[in-house]
Amino acid sequence: MKKGRLIIGSIIILLVVLITAIVLYIRPSRTLDMNYSELNWKNKLVEMVESRNTELTLTESDVNNLLKKGLTEYVAEHDLPFQIIGADFKLNGNQIIANMNGAWGLVNFGATAKYSVEYADGTLLLNPSSVEVRNISISPERIGLEAMTIHLTDYIPKLVTINEVNFPGKAIQIKFTLDLLELFNYLQSS
Repeated sequence: MKKGRLIIGSIIILLVVLITAIVLYIRPSRTLDMNYSELNWKNKLVEMVESRNTELTLTESDVNNLLKKGLTEYVAEHDLPFQIIGADFKLNGNQIIANMNGAWGLVNFGATAKYSVEYADGTLLLNPSSVEVRNISISPERIGLEAMTIHLTDYIPKLVTINEVNFPGKAIQIKFTLDLLELFNYLQSS
């Protein structure tokens, strides 16, 4: 009788230690938030007019703000089995590495998701290619992670047409077709 209680007690202690170890292992290694700043597209367009250059560069910081906003909208529209508490996005060509902190019930975790980025018709399409919680790989589909879209055309005046988007390392370059005089008049009136 005592031997049976001792075995059950040992199993319970072992399970508690194992669960505690897992929770401590997957917890976030750094603090992240979902705060972002709106991009000041008007200033960027003014710079284009002043330099008479129809190319705009979004820095990694600009992209981080744009993607945090997009992620906030994505989470509001999708029913994920976990909550996203914070994120930080890094560019590497046409790949985006998203470091994220989340919570699943009372358990906090840190994860890294990798997205491949494509551009088509005024929209950046981010397709999740992998998710890792520490060194544990999880299929993006398994946790309900779907493609995210960022509509660049929602942010720029209609008289600007995006011709090409390139991903040179730590930035996104956008090439436009526009009438600089028409854009200058637009900027003066707004």
